Parts: sequence; structure tokens; C-alpha cells
Amino acid sequence: MVTRDPRAAAMTEAELMEYVRTAVKDLGLLAYHAHDGRKSWGPGFPDLVIVGRGGCIYRECKTEHGSLSPEQRQWGDALKRAGQNWRVWRPADRLAGSIARELADLAAVQLALFGSTP
Repeated sequence: MVTRDPRAAAMTEAELMEYVRTAVKDLGLLAYHAHDGRKSWGPGFPDLVIVGRGGCIYRECKTEHGSLSPEQRQWGDALKRAGQNWRVWRPADRLAGSIARELADLAAVQLALFGSTP
């Protein structure tokens, strides 16, 4: 997704991850963050595994113009082929409210309780 919103272009991956971390905590979800997958057995493993009453998702967080490594693409393709919910989150997704909606669905709560962003 490419956006012309300067706020999305200026947002760092760390800022995006902090937003997700706060939302996950506020919604009572469980999450695991792979701090540096390059040092593990499975380089390219998604940044986040998030679990709630509504299921489990795998998410890679990138800046607005950041690209996936070949290993990240391989993991994403393998997870999708296995029927798992994998995708990339970018700052434009946060600004559009889609991350908040996905996390609320995962927590099985009404987003209206939290407004547009938890």
C-alpha cells in the first residue's frame, strides 16, 4: 500500500510497533515479538504473533516504503499456504484504522468501545 499521507511516510517501524504493543496490551491479547529473527533458526520469521479469542495472526511490520527480505517473503508465503493469517502492517494501516479493527476482531470485542484506535 502506497500512501501520500506525510504522517505515514514519517512514521518509523519502532513507532508502529509501539502503537501495536499498546493496543495489544489494552485489548488483553497475547503477543510475541521476534526481536531479531536474523539470529534465530528461522530468519525472516514474522515480527509478531498475536493471539486472542478470535484466533492467531502473524504480522510483519514495515515502514511505509520498507521492503520484505526474501526470507520474510518465504515465511509469509509458507504461512499463507498453511492457512495462517499473515500480512504486512504499515503506517498507512495504522492511520486508516485497519490495525485497530484487526486487533479488536482478534480480541473479539466491539471496536466502538474504544473509538477508532484503541
